[in-house]
Amino acid sequence: MTPLRILIVEDEALVARDLSATLARMGYFITCIASTGFEALRSASEVRPDIALMDIRLGDGGDGIDTAKLLHQEFSVPVVYLTAYGDDETLARAKETQPYGYLLKPFHESELRSVIEMAVTRHQANVRLMASENLFVNTLRSMKDGVISTDLLGRINYLNPVAESLTGWPAAEAIGKPLHDVFQVAQASGQQVDALGLSQTGERRSLLLKTRLGETVLIEDNTGPSRDAEGGLSGIVVVFRRQNAASPLTMQGGAVAELPNLAGIVQSIADPLISLDSNWKITYLNEPATRVLSDNRESSIGKDFWDCVPLSLHRRYYHEFSQARTRQQTRSFEMEFEASQIWYEVQLYPLDTGLLALLRDITKRKETEEQERKLEKLESLGLLARGFAHDFNNLLTILIGNISLAEMQIPRELAGYAEILTAKQASIQAQGLVQHLLTFARGGSPVKQPTDFGRLVRDWAHDWSRLDGIDYQIEISESLMQADLDRKQFLRLIHNLFRNAEQAIFQTGQVRLRLCPLSEASPASLPPDLNRQTLGDSWLLLQISDDGQGIADEALPHVFEPYFSTRVDANASGLGLTVCESIAKAHGAKIFLQTKLEEGTTVSVLIPSFHSLTLDAREEIVHAPAPEPKSETPNRRVLILEDEPLIRALMCATLRNMDCEVDQTSDGAETIVRYQDAYQCGHPYQLLIMDLSIPNGMGGLQAMDQILQFDPDARAIVSSGYCDDPVLSRYMDYGFCAVLPKPYQPQELKHMVESMLSK
Repeated sequence: MTPLRILIVEDEALVARDLSATLARMGYFITCIASTGFEALRSASEVRPDIALMDIRLGDGGDGIDTAKLLHQEFSVPVVYLTAYGDDETLARAKETQPYGYLLKPFHESELRSVIEMAVTRHQANVRLMASENLFVNTLRSMKDGVISTDLLGRINYLNPVAESLTGWPAAEAIGKPLHDVFQVAQASGQQVDALGLSQTGERRSLLLKTRLGETVLIEDNTGPSRDAEGGLSGIVVVFRRQNAASPLTMQGGAVAELPNLAGIVQSIADPLISLDSNWKITYLNEPATRVLSDNRESSIGKDFWDCVPLSLHRRYYHEFSQARTRQQTRSFEMEFEASQIWYEVQLYPLDTGLLALLRDITKRKETEEQERKLEKLESLGLLARGFAHDFNNLLTILIGNISLAEMQIPRELAGYAEILTAKQASIQAQGLVQHLLTFARGGSPVKQPTDFGRLVRDWAHDWSRLDGIDYQIEISESLMQADLDRKQFLRLIHNLFRNAEQAIFQTGQVRLRLCPLSEASPASLPPDLNRQTLGDSWLLLQISDDGQGIADEALPHVFEPYFSTRVDANASGLGLTVCESIAKAHGAKIFLQTKLEEGTTVSVLIPSFHSLTLDAREEIVHAPAPEPKSETPNRRVLILEDEPLIRALMCATLRNMDCEVDQTSDGAETIVRYQDAYQCGHPYQLLIMDLSIPNGMGGLQAMDQILQFDPDARAIVSSGYCDDPVLSRYMDYGFCAVLPKPYQPQELKHMVESMLSK
């Protein structure tokens, strides 16, 4: 499959280079990196890209929006804006170019991939649609038959050239006129044509057509309903041809056919249709309409329409019906039958002094829209969460760090020590609140680390607060198990599943957690749709089960949907399993749910990248790292980049306690100067610890990029309160040697620094 060709238009060289590397890693081909609009247009003329990623503010005062217009007009290239500007004025200008996407910086790799794929798919669909429309129009124009189409009220909206020639009406003058003004037909005897005006059998009829100049032409015609893209009735189409050009005839009595009666069309559609007179009496309804009114056709005719529908509909929608009738205007709106929870799109057409009401069931569409609104709200919450995540995690780092230092300094027997431990545990749990939302709403990339998963789960189970009346069974295999995963995210997954299992139990029952290599699991304990032979044995099996009430069959397909919950209490968010599925997918894991009413539920999670560990390796891969012994190496120089003074103070205190020589900076530019001076003086730093984001200054990513240019062997740990930033999940791609997401404990910092300095 040929990779998509992408044109990058970005004036920041570092951003453009990083974006290019990301896109290449995703399998795309970069046609050019342009920093100005002129370069972008020149490149597009030489190598036509499939899509352009456009910054709005370009170098030399260039404007990405103007460039996007030219790319679309001259080369038909779809454009996605990647920009840091989200103000109303910029958005309004960007909308005028009809972009295929708009991403605010910073964005995630998953967002970037989805917006590119959706943009290209939409563009290709539009190209195909335009080609199809052109082909359709050209086909109609080249037909030897005359073609006239109308809307539901019989107003003409299209004539092909043959129809213009036969009727004597130019399309420009005929469009908008009633069909019977242009297509005046009658039988040769002078009798009016059947009022239905439709050939239900598909047979043609011989008629006399009176042209605009008063001449008569013998024709044969066929009339039928036209439908929109969703299959709904939209009007009628008349196809006709000259039958015998050599037989001039005249209409007797000047009789002219009336507009084909819509009743003939009604019987061929599945949408409910109701005809009302000036007193709201039902004069006609088709079979689908009788089901809407929960009545039969015979008894409904003559009844007052408002007596046949719930009173709430009368109160809410009477105005719409009345406006259409009194003002003789077509109206369209959405109407809900609350009792049945069915939504209809209602189209009202004035007919004489009454109304024609066409209803289309849009319940599925409304459900989809409601789901999308919920997702948009959650995305907005995710954006909000990410906005304060950095500051929130910085504060937690300070809080957890100082509590940990106090814990180490206060004797265990001293009053208040237990309260310090409780405060520390609560602070550690608080860090999951933002991550819980970001994991689903933003799809935060996991920061994977080699982990002794058995020890991780065992430590978590030891600290879990147990409820009265529940029998907890924890079964963890003695096999030495390693998996590459984000420890905090997987602890969140276990927490959610375990809490769900507890809540499924009414008063007393059993909750069971089992962890083992897949090879040790019995076939009877596995989900029935899991094929172990196909998967192989390099997987870990995590199962959490309960003997609670189970889940009904009708609810089962929806359990992983956001906001869906079988619980009715106010605290049921409906996000627990959604977050679990998101975490599992981000790790390449598989999640299965088995349930039976009144017998309980089992959730199985298959975790990849499993390797057996040796005893020596197990000591190095731990969930909560123990402090390492101090190194005797005399040169232990560490340079810190961190804008938060309290965090710098905490880091300095921890590192100096390890006999490290510590220097601190608050801006990336200062970090570069300090590191370069030490490097050139022959007294270099052995380690950098760099915050990724520095408000109003240079952050760790840009600073590291410049440091590596003069010292390719520089070693650095990247840290950030933006726990979902892609740099943290792919830190080695950006030149860092390790990652330390905030918040962290002093022991974690100490262990990582010792590990880095000992290498």
